[in-house]
Amino acid sequence: MNRLRSWLLWVGWQRLTFIIAATPVVAVIAWWMVRLPPPPVETMIPVAPTAPPNSSHDASLNSTSGWLSPLDTVAPSRIAVHVVGAVEQPGVYHLGAEARADDALRAAGGPTGNADLRRVNLAAAVHDGEQLYIPRVGERLPADVTPSTTPSSARNSTGGGTPARPRDTQPTSTVPLIIDVNRATADDLDRLPGIGPSTAKAIIDHRTRNGPFASVDDLLAVRGIGPATLAEIRPWVRV
Repeated sequence: MNRLRSWLLWVGWQRLTFIIAATPVVAVIAWWMVRLPPPPVETMIPVAPTAPPNSSHDASLNSTSGWLSPLDTVAPSRIAVHVVGAVEQPGVYHLGAEARADDALRAAGGPTGNADLRRVNLAAAVHDGEQLYIPRVGERLPADVTPSTTPSSARNSTGGGTPARPRDTQPTSTVPLIIDVNRATADDLDRLPGIGPSTAKAIIDHRTRNGPFASVDDLLAVRGIGPATLAEIRPWVRV
């Protein structure tokens, strides 16, 4: 008891009052700190770096999605050329993209005995959809038909060969309109390759005497028209 009194005298009533008042506050703070959950740990999710676009990536997207860029356009590897005139086998032939007039002529069986190859540049390039016309010796071509390649009249004065036509130029050959032999006039028929004024008159005379032609093959009955001439004009006539 004496010790308690001595301690109270040493502490003092004011200090004792402060300690008693502060004890609940300290207890509440301690309890709150114990009950407070720890702060959540932040989870760092790695983000993949975005790669800059490049041409190869874009090209792969184009190829997988089915869309093609203008640079993906592929030139045809084969072309179709119509070979007519003084050749053994007139017709349409499929050649390589780099074919020349000589290649087309060989595909058609070569020239006939009366072909005038001096008027054709056999080294010139041929194009898809072009018609290669081989004239005959002394043949007068229709006004709207020229050999598909450069004629020999374009040779220079030094006697050198005719330069090949550049590949990016358009074909020079033209095809006359399809002519109905049952309605054509003499002037119309005269425009056909291999048909002169006398043969044109013979066609009209035969038509007048025997009536309309039933087929193009009936032209063989006309004086001056043989199998070679018929094969030459067949692409340009009808009944």
